[in-house]
Amino acid sequence: MQAYELISSTIQGIHPEEDGNRALELMDLYRVNHLAVVKNDFYLGVVSDKEVMNWNSSEEYIEEHLPNLASPHVLFNQHLFDILEVLEQNNLSVVPVLNKKNQYQGVITNRKILYTIANSAAIQSRGGVIVLEMNNNDYSMTEIANIVESNHTKILSSYVISSKESTKIELTLKLNKSDITSIIKDFERL
Repeated sequence: MQAYELISSTIQGIHPEEDGNRALELMDLYRVNHLAVVKNDFYLGVVSDKEVMNWNSSEEYIEEHLPNLASPHVLFNQHLFDILEVLEQNNLSVVPVLNKKNQYQGVITNRKILYTIANSAAIQSRGGVIVLEMNNNDYSMTEIANIVESNHTKILSSYVISSKESTKIELTLKLNKSDITSIIKDFERL
């Protein structure tokens, strides 16, 4: 899934000549904590409710604070995983989307991302879930897939969690069968 497929049709950007009160009003209306600041179809950055609350007055204009605004974004053809990375790294409620010419196209909300993931075939399908913890060096999706498939089962999705501070990873597998006892036993023998 690419960014352009997830753009919100309702959330508009805010012009830098608007004040903090208007930004807070729109954030409340859209139920987000961030707004894209846009002028003449060009993205200038993201303003957050926390930033506005830290100004001397919420009556100050956004343009006065443009140098302090971060400008995280994704391009219209970037994948869902890239969008998730930008959301997480910047702690955003919306991610601005730009085209090849860096023109503003709209935003993707974190709610839309969650909805998209929740409605994926892998999540909606019945089946079992296995969570494996292993050393990073022992991770081989080929070997894991062989064990699963030797039990006449398919992997619908997988997800890896790793930490920079650890040599371990956690691998979550969603399988197409609910009775996964034999697969668990095969993994326990390793």
